[in-house]
Amino acid sequence: MTGWMERRLTAPGDDEETRHRKVQLVVAFILVMPAGLLWGGTYWAYGQRAAAAIPVLYTIATLLDLLVLLRWRNYERFRWTQQALQLVLPVALQLALGGIVGSSVAIVWSFLPVVAALLFGGVRESVGWFAAFVIAVAAATLLQPRLAIDNPLPEGLVLAFFVLNIVAVSSTTYVVLRSFVTDRRRLRQLEVAYLNRELMLRQSEKLATLGTLAAGIAHELNNPAAATQRAAEQLREVSSRLEEASLRLRTLHLTPAAQEALRSLQEQARERARAPSDLDALGRADREVEVERWLEEQGLRDPWLLAPSLADQGLDPAALSRLATVLQGEALSAALEWVARLFAAHTLLYEIGQGSARISELVGALRNYSYLGQAPAQTVDLREGLDNTLVIMRGKLKEGISVHRDYGPDVPKVPAYGSELNQVWTNLLDNAADAMDGKGEINIRTRREDGWAVVEIEDNGPGIPEEIAPKIFDPFFTTKPPGKGTGLGLSTSFSIVTQRHKGEIRVASRPGSTRFTVKLPIETPSAPQSGET
Repeated sequence: MTGWMERRLTAPGDDEETRHRKVQLVVAFILVMPAGLLWGGTYWAYGQRAAAAIPVLYTIATLLDLLVLLRWRNYERFRWTQQALQLVLPVALQLALGGIVGSSVAIVWSFLPVVAALLFGGVRESVGWFAAFVIAVAAATLLQPRLAIDNPLPEGLVLAFFVLNIVAVSSTTYVVLRSFVTDRRRLRQLEVAYLNRELMLRQSEKLATLGTLAAGIAHELNNPAAATQRAAEQLREVSSRLEEASLRLRTLHLTPAAQEALRSLQEQARERARAPSDLDALGRADREVEVERWLEEQGLRDPWLLAPSLADQGLDPAALSRLATVLQGEALSAALEWVARLFAAHTLLYEIGQGSARISELVGALRNYSYLGQAPAQTVDLREGLDNTLVIMRGKLKEGISVHRDYGPDVPKVPAYGSELNQVWTNLLDNAADAMDGKGEINIRTRREDGWAVVEIEDNGPGIPEEIAPKIFDPFFTTKPPGKGTGLGLSTSFSIVTQRHKGEIRVASRPGSTRFTVKLPIETPSAPQSGET
């Protein structure tokens, strides 16, 4: 029956608790109807026909009201009508029977509308019904001395009604309140379960983001590490050949002009190692061929091994011919081999320096990104945080995505939780990269706007459909396929910006432009200060 009634009473937009409450209230009013017939029948049997008419009319009115409810489903009108009937009926019955004692405390039934208003209406409405109850009881009490207590019911029956009325009203109130408390406990359990699940998913989202970043960082570290290792291995062989070439030169008696030429070649090799060639690939290949041919004409050994190194440091046949005027024979061969090996050694050393610097840059960016070893709350440079995030995400952004930065010079540091803000930038940039399918442009802008520091991250992807734009910050809402996202990235970002930092985050989107705008207060009364923990 309750299932059928729930289907008849449910309105669009009703949640489970609302549907349950509607059924509870209707069932409670229906259960009062037999009590009205019992009252009326008893009073009719003992000759109190006027008193008997009151509960019988209540039962008829409730039945008609129920039929109207099932036909037109106006629940609020039904509830107010029933609460009014239940307030008036006991007072009228008490007056008809001759006072509180004569009516067997029937007036206590008037308290049920107060309970119904409290549970199914609201606090303000329940106060109004309680005031009406107090007024009704006071009025009935004032009228009691002027009424004759003339109840023909047997004293035992009157006493039984007295007890039953109190027990019935108390039991009804207890059952309703217990059901209400049970529902509240169940809702609280569901809320706790939901919060725990959301917390688990947020941790899962953080771990997934951390895993993605870790994979990107590992890839980024692998490239310079591998290049450094490869250069170090090549440097061993080059150093050995350089030592041999140096020993050959020491055995020769070089003129001062030859020694000066060697010093000039040494300096040139060191400088050119930073930028090996000023030619394009085709011009460089032509120069190598020319140098190799010149070396062959001079009768030098292994010209194909020396030509690339000599060509990279800018030595063409003309320069080599000038060098041959001060170095001849064995001295020229030893000098060219020495300068070729020297240039290769400097080039490899430069590559090792670049690789180690890149590794150091990544480690520093990762440390700054996570604010490792620093207080969680401090004054944060937004530009530094954005740059560190870009370094961390370089593996995802470098292929097909160009990033343009336009940082306002007047944006001060803001009180913030740095690692959490970096999580916001990571989520926004990651979503932008996914939306553009790895190809497009991202523009990052910062500016100061009154008392706010503003960060805008805009991409030229397909945009967010208008019908889902209001939902993008909702927990668990995602347009990504299963396994690609939990729907908590933007929800977490929204919480970090609005709750943790008392800021604002908005989105404006159309095809070809999706712009997320984050506004952070520059100063707030409760702002975290540098050094706080």
